[in-house]
Amino acid sequence: MNSFSKKRAIFLAAMLSATAVSMTSASAANNLMELLFGNRRVDSKPVNQNGQLRPNEPVGGEYAKRPSGPIKRVTVTAPTNYDYKPEALVQVDFAKVDPQLTASADHGVASPPQMEQFGLKIDHLKDAHVLAEKEIADAIVSYYATKQRPIWTASYDVTPKAKAVAALFAKAAEEGLDPGDYAVPLPSDDYDRSNIPARLKELSEFELMMSARALRYAMDQGEGRINPNRLSGFHDIAVGRVKPREVIDQLASSNDPSAMLLAFAPQNKWYTELKQNLHEIGDTNEPVIRVAVGTKIRPGDQNPEIRNVVALIKAKAPKDYLATHEAILQAHESSDVYDDSLVEAIKDFQTAQGRKADGVIGSNTISALQGETTASRRDRILYSMERLRWLPHDFGKRYVFINQPAYRAQYFDDNAEKLAMNIVIGSPTNQTYFFDDTIETVVFNPSWGVPRSIILNEMMPKILGNPSYLENSGYEVYDKTGRVVPSSSVNWSQVAANGGGVGIRQKPSLDNALGELKILFPNSHDIYMHDTPAKSYFKRDMRALSHGCIRLERPRDMAAAVLGVPVEDLKQYFGKNERSVRVKEQLPVYVSYFTAWPDAMTGDIHYYDDVYQRDAYLEKAIVKTRAIRQGNVQAAQTARL
Repeated sequence: MNSFSKKRAIFLAAMLSATAVSMTSASAANNLMELLFGNRRVDSKPVNQNGQLRPNEPVGGEYAKRPSGPIKRVTVTAPTNYDYKPEALVQVDFAKVDPQLTASADHGVASPPQMEQFGLKIDHLKDAHVLAEKEIADAIVSYYATKQRPIWTASYDVTPKAKAVAALFAKAAEEGLDPGDYAVPLPSDDYDRSNIPARLKELSEFELMMSARALRYAMDQGEGRINPNRLSGFHDIAVGRVKPREVIDQLASSNDPSAMLLAFAPQNKWYTELKQNLHEIGDTNEPVIRVAVGTKIRPGDQNPEIRNVVALIKAKAPKDYLATHEAILQAHESSDVYDDSLVEAIKDFQTAQGRKADGVIGSNTISALQGETTASRRDRILYSMERLRWLPHDFGKRYVFINQPAYRAQYFDDNAEKLAMNIVIGSPTNQTYFFDDTIETVVFNPSWGVPRSIILNEMMPKILGNPSYLENSGYEVYDKTGRVVPSSSVNWSQVAANGGGVGIRQKPSLDNALGELKILFPNSHDIYMHDTPAKSYFKRDMRALSHGCIRLERPRDMAAAVLGVPVEDLKQYFGKNERSVRVKEQLPVYVSYFTAWPDAMTGDIHYYDDVYQRDAYLEKAIVKTRAIRQGNVQAAQTARL
């Protein structure tokens, strides 16, 4: 069983255990998947119950009774953005290593010759002071204690291989990486031959630091310098693909370690085109003013971001506007109070931008001020290159690619775009996740297993207020055995209080929320592609409007593409009854988030709004990571002086 199958099996077993729902058909199993949101938190709050309940035997084994007072009603909350925690650095520590024992285990002799004859010895490495991520530090200690041979030095000199890798590190910016993360001082070829101990000390630190930075480079290129799962609960990315202990062995045996390291980068056309566009943009020294992410300033507030807002207005506003409001803007250059005079100036700016003049400095006003600059376009390309490292580096020849900020779904066959369409994605409060998966099934005439978040957050007040609400609205209720039961037989106050016990589904119909088909790639986030009766949404510019699933503008075309058949062949599946058709060949789907992305035909970069503000959180993570990596290195270097 592959890792994906294991992951799905574990998920299904856990969900079945947690809900005690036993289904009797494949479609029921799909509805169970849709019933639950795996990464959502359940909170409770008191609510008054209204409505009648018949005293029949309800789900849960207790008779339905109308409570005499307030009950606790649980709600499901969406995942959140996290305060990113970069990987800490630790000392590469050989203190507990017994070189005789470790060398003997690997070589069958007490003293391997290469580090004992001349040059570096294990005792020299013990005295070196080098910091690295723990997994990297462990790999380094394991290699040198076991192999006891240097990789980057020979006798008392730096090898040509080491110099080639150092040159690769110096060009890291071409790969969208920070050269400072891999900087290693290169020992001079000219040294004092009369002071060999000093040379060995210099080489020991170089040897370990070179290995540490080479492993960091491999891991950064191989799976990203930022761990996406630490950014938010909306990221679900496989990590741990690059194994430092394996990589350091490969570096030691490679004739061209610089080429080997470079090969860890994504090997696809998208990365190549992003890299090319990054080169064409080049470096920019234009001043960048940024308002902190999530800023919202109301009249009368006190906020230090006022200064940045005023600076942006002075830099971006039209000349006639600046002439009218010059005195007010100048008076607020160093102010953090949003007083009445500045409110009126902001309202005038909002009016000039064709926006509602409410005086609130929120995301729309800030976006209008910050606009798109060369620096911001460059940043978006850097973020996209980083996100590409999180995904499999070879997408395959045939796959579905969903880019949320572009509101676009594409189908590729033989690495060429064969189909593209508009989509609707999750709203900012019900975001679509970032993950990759495998499409398995197309379900025609689907019933809609209502997700638990919608049941508890949106439907429960209506159910409590009107026991006939579900039947009147075309829904049916099923119990723990999968048997359909009357809504009035359920103790809804108990369901509202504990958050489980029954499922709700909407029967197949033209008004069904999923329309005439859905395309499943089973995952713990209850996300899939589907049709929708709300066709007008596809005409909107901003299409982050769903509960998290992906609504397709042309669902029949996408279904035919993933099944590998002409659209006309789908006619046989439409009707009154739900019907599932398996995809013949595994088909990857990438549910992704890129605010800069190459055109499939021309390679030109298109830029998209950061609808979920994920660029801002990624930038914060990059800044924190840089501070840990380069700050600690500088501190360590200072400590040695």
